[in-house]
Amino acid sequence: MTMQHRRGEFGEYVSDAGYRKLDKIADDQRIRISSLAMASRRIIADYPDECPWYCLMVMTGREFAVEKNLYEENVEALVPTWMTATKYTRGRIIVPVKRPVIPGYVLVQCAASAYAFLALRRVKHVIGIIGGAETPYRIPLKHIEKFKERAKSGSYDYRPVKIDYHVGEPVKVCDGPFASFAAEVISFDREKHRVSVEVNIFGRKTPVELDVAQIEKV
Repeated sequence: MTMQHRRGEFGEYVSDAGYRKLDKIADDQRIRISSLAMASRRIIADYPDECPWYCLMVMTGREFAVEKNLYEENVEALVPTWMTATKYTRGRIIVPVKRPVIPGYVLVQCAASAYAFLALRRVKHVIGIIGGAETPYRIPLKHIEKFKERAKSGSYDYRPVKIDYHVGEPVKVCDGPFASFAAEVISFDREKHRVSVEVNIFGRKTPVELDVAQIEKV
């Protein structure tokens, strides 16, 4: 017979199996928090040379939520942004809004620890890490610094462009975490100066949306 116990002031019942499930959830939470400590800013402060930048794949539209969650866990996270154009519709002004320069990705700095990578993978809305948890892609610091500076200066904000890209055209990523990788154009939005490409990262094609300033013709 499965034992049941009264729990809470509303009189609901929880079985022994239910308690074991709740205990497992609590244990998993403690493990996650403990493992995330390996990705904390404290580790970066103590061992800056051993804490490269990595790129997390996240659900599109949840970049800022992931950045906030990681910030609250004391993890160094980064989502460079750009400002959309001011629009006028039927006498109304649609003010510019911030959007991620690279939708679907969040940059993190942490120790090269399997525990840290596993904990980051368990953060809500995180899909995975570029390169995989065993051999994640380490982003050169020079690419991060340039990316942050260009985003801060407004280099990716809305502006008209005069260049054209065609579907299937080979290009090279010249800016951001994927700088130096070869890519192929999937689509081009001249109005928003955005181009979608497939980046060849260690033999694996990864879809990425970029600003036109982040690629160059080859």
